[in-house]
Amino acid sequence: MKIAIFFNSYRGLSVLNHLIKKKKYIIDVYLSKKNLNSKILKKLKKKYLIIKKLNFKIISKIKKNKYDLLIVAGWPLIFPEKLIKAAKYETINLHAGRLPHYRGGSPLNWQIIEGNKNIYISIIKMTKKIDAGPIYITKKIFLNTKENIKHLHNKVNKIYPSMVENTIQRIIKKAKPKKQKKKFERYLKQRSDIDGKIKWNEMTDYQVFNLVRAITNPYPGAFYIFERKKIRLLSCKISKLKSVIEPGKFLIKSKKKFVGCKKGCIQIIKERTSR
Repeated sequence: MKIAIFFNSYRGLSVLNHLIKKKKYIIDVYLSKKNLNSKILKKLKKKYLIIKKLNFKIISKIKKNKYDLLIVAGWPLIFPEKLIKAAKYETINLHAGRLPHYRGGSPLNWQIIEGNKNIYISIIKMTKKIDAGPIYITKKIFLNTKENIKHLHNKVNKIYPSMVENTIQRIIKKAKPKKQKKKFERYLKQRSDIDGKIKWNEMTDYQVFNLVRAITNPYPGAFYIFERKKIRLLSCKISKLKSVIEPGKFLIKSKKKFVGCKKGCIQIIKERTSR
C-alpha cells in the first residue's frame, strides 16, 4: 500500500515510525510549515517535503503519486476536497476528540478545560465538512487530576499508531465507518494565546486549575497581568485554605502563595514572568 502522511508534530511521527516498522508500506511524508515542531526533523527517518500552502501545484504533485491512502495526523491547513478524494481508498484524519461533541480546534485542550477525566480520541474518514466524517475508531483515555496536557499528548501518541494500523486493515476489508450522531454536534474554536488569560472574577478554583493544566508546557501557559507584567501560571493546585481571599488578590502564608477566585482559591506552584 502506498501512503502519504501529513503532520507537523510528534503525533504524526509516532504513526510514521510504527508504519515503517511494519515494512509493508511505501510512505511519503509531508510536513506543514505552520506550527511545525522543528525538533521532529532530526528524528525523521525518511525524506520529507515541507508545505507552506496547499496550492494547485502542490495538490497536483500529490495526486500524480497515486496514493492508496492519505493520513492526516495533526495538520493545521485545510484540506481541499480535490485532495481529500485523491487517494484510491480514502483520506483519514486523526482527530483527538470525541465526535461530534468535540469538533473543531484544540480538542485535547478543551477536554481538560471542561474537566473531563475520560478523554476520547478518534480516527475518521475525512469529508469536505470539517470533522464531520464517519468514525472508524474511538478510544478512551483516563487522565487523573495530577496529569496535564503534556502527559495526555504522550498517552495519545502511544495509542494512535495501533489505531491507525487497525483502521488500515478495516479499510482494506471494506468495513464501513459509523456515521456521527447529529444530536451532540458542537464546534469549538482553535485556541490562541489570548484565550489563556485567567479571569479571577469569573472563574472558580476548579476552572482555573483545569485551564492551567490544559495549556501548560508544551503550550505557552495560562497567564494573568500583575503590575503591567504578564505572569505565566504553569502549575497550581486547588487550595483547602479556609481564609477568604478576594478574586485576583494574593495571600502569602507559610511561604506559600495563594490567589482568590470567584469561588475558592488556588495555590501557585510554578509561575514565571513572560517576555
